[in-house]
Amino acid sequence: MTPEEHQKLKAIAALQGQRIKAQVLNRTLGEGPALAGTNEHEAFCASADFLKPRIEQARRWELSSMSAADIRREAREQVRP
Repeated sequence: MTPEEHQKLKAIAALQGQRIKAQVLNRTLGEGPALAGTNEHEAFCASADFLKPRIEQARRWELSSMSAADIRREAREQVRP
């Protein structure tokens, strides 16, 4: 990411009243698990737990034929109570 891209992302996040990390997570994962009131370590652990099986599959070359939209939809369904 170039410094200019970083500044643009920072400005977009600020306009929406968010930090860059929240903006990026929102844009990439959409609505995820409710993390309000969690500290950074807890949020990291939740993300790591969410990604761990996917990383292990990728290391075994078990890649999905699903579209990004389908993967995002499935992920949202898994985290909803």
